[in-house]
Amino acid sequence: MRRLVAVALIVAFVTTATVTAPRRAVATDNLVYIIPAAVSGVLVIALVVAILFANRTKEPELDLVQALPPRPERPALLRFGQACRRPTGEIPLLCW
Repeated sequence: MRRLVAVALIVAFVTTATVTAPRRAVATDNLVYIIPAAVSGVLVIALVVAILFANRTKEPELDLVQALPPRPERPALLRFGQACRRPTGEIPLLCW
């Protein structure tokens, strides 16, 4: 039984040591990562520059708001004081 406990402790110690010990750093010079990162960086910079220097003037043929007809004026449903004077001269607070 002591041998089994000793073997279990040794296995546990070796496993713990290999898990907690840092691995050697490996430098990667893989162009699979470098080239897309460089291309996307250039595209992002070009997009930011294009947004900053964009011409922000409106073109009349593209402005849809001017093409809409104006809303017809509707009479107010609720009016105040002077707008609804009674024939007797009294001024009510509200009228409709």
